[in-house]
Amino acid sequence: MSEEKKSEVARKLELLKLRFKEKATTEIGLLQGAVERFRAGDYCASDITSVYHSLHRLSGSAGTFGFAALGEEARSLERLVKPLADTDDGLPERGLTTAQVREVVNEAFVSRVANLASLVSQEQGAPKPHDPSSPLIFGNKTEDSVVLIVDPEPDSARDLTCGLEHYGFLVNVFSSIESALANGAAGVSALVVRDELVIRESGILDALAVKPPIICIGAEDSFTGRYALAERGVDGFVCEPVDIPVLADYMERLITERDEGRSGRVMIVDDDPELLEHYGLVLENGGMEVRRVNNPAQILSVLSEFRPDIMLMDVQMGQFSGLNLARMLRFDPEWLGLPIIYLSSEEDREFQVEALSQGGDDFLTKPVSDRFLLRAVAVRCYRARQRDKLASRDSLTGLLKHSLAKSEIHKEHARCTRLGQTSVVAMLDLDHFKQVNDRYGHRTGDLVIKGLANLLRHRLRKSDMIGRYGGEEFVVALPDCSVEDAQRVLQSVCDHMSGIVFSGGGREFSVTLSVGMAPLGDFRTSDDALEAADQALYRRKQSGRNGVTVSGDEPETVGTVS
Repeated sequence: MSEEKKSEVARKLELLKLRFKEKATTEIGLLQGAVERFRAGDYCASDITSVYHSLHRLSGSAGTFGFAALGEEARSLERLVKPLADTDDGLPERGLTTAQVREVVNEAFVSRVANLASLVSQEQGAPKPHDPSSPLIFGNKTEDSVVLIVDPEPDSARDLTCGLEHYGFLVNVFSSIESALANGAAGVSALVVRDELVIRESGILDALAVKPPIICIGAEDSFTGRYALAERGVDGFVCEPVDIPVLADYMERLITERDEGRSGRVMIVDDDPELLEHYGLVLENGGMEVRRVNNPAQILSVLSEFRPDIMLMDVQMGQFSGLNLARMLRFDPEWLGLPIIYLSSEEDREFQVEALSQGGDDFLTKPVSDRFLLRAVAVRCYRARQRDKLASRDSLTGLLKHSLAKSEIHKEHARCTRLGQTSVVAMLDLDHFKQVNDRYGHRTGDLVIKGLANLLRHRLRKSDMIGRYGGEEFVVALPDCSVEDAQRVLQSVCDHMSGIVFSGGGREFSVTLSVGMAPLGDFRTSDDALEAADQALYRRKQSGRNGVTVSGDEPETVGTVS
């Protein structure tokens, strides 16, 4: 994050703190007047409820803005008043007498309320907004995944480099961890290191503020050795001789998990504008996409438009109960799986369990520090996306399933038609894949399929859609891409796929790829475009495989058959 951006976030948080102080001072003045009336016997049920809610708000928000002492004292007073608030539905009918009220709201209570005003000036210092470059969140993923190989043996380092470059990794080789990390680990997607170097130079890794995924390579595989590496924070281990497709798949999984753990879409619902803005700034500063909702009546419309990974919601917002709102959202099957996390200063475990039974999923107890809020939200967003993947993603490759891939292509076709832009759809098929399964087994066949999936992820853009259409067949959509550029990129994918060496049954082999593509906007429907791409793929198979054919082109007679 730039210094200018950090300064702007700090300025906004400071303004929110000043606004909180002003509101807290006003609220404490109203509290003082209310408790004085209590002492005089001039009160009603709504007054007790109002005092309880005022203390509840102060206890939940003061710590967030750096006034920990004020928050703790307000929480202590809130606990004293809560039994009165729980039985205030018409004082005479519930048997709550003036004597019972005065027993709680006594001289000591009145004095403590009066002292709250002095605590507003006792700022303990709010936590600084979290900097995404700190160890909590890793650096941004670049379009190309940069891998550092640390291996003093030139031959093995060269073999690793050649193998990984086919998958689209940008590889740099070093002979020691110290030299590899001389400029830090910013921008590094993964570190592949000899296990003995990790044991010998672990102090260098411990000193890193930002750690990329670390995979060790070793000649011996044992429980003791693996445990020693785990103690030093290593994320994975591959035994020699290294199977490059296995290593590439391992790295891809770790990199994806790392990158997905730093982002998310969060909807915050809170009627306190200062808290709402504070939480939003903290999460946005940490890389989250945030939508703020101050009026609970807007929840449904914002949900449909924003479609968050998780929702953070206050338990009590004026006339609206967070519990009832959560129950209402579950009326719609579309939101049955949406994680709802309550933000509340409520500490009663029985109440929390009851709240969860009404449709919530978790509690974050106010006040919440900036760092804890960001960590908690990041973890919950990641878990929510993982659950979503189980339903929408192919279990083997992590790519979109057939039906969802077709749905995304349909949306892209509609966008092309509306905006008059050029996009391309392509069908891809592994050549002679049945022979791979027959000769080397289905486990090896699965590794080939995963190899192509990882290759596509690295060679295509983040904006491109990739799906597994079925078996060894894939589909991709390239938005805002000319036919010429798409053909060049997909031919490069074919070239790199043919260069990957797989192992099975004690033998090494390669697999080629055939591609048929069509301009998406040239057809009346997305299904017509897919059919044209499929016909182009058929012509590629007939004319030699291992290459790209565009819909409408004459069949070619060149190409190799694997």
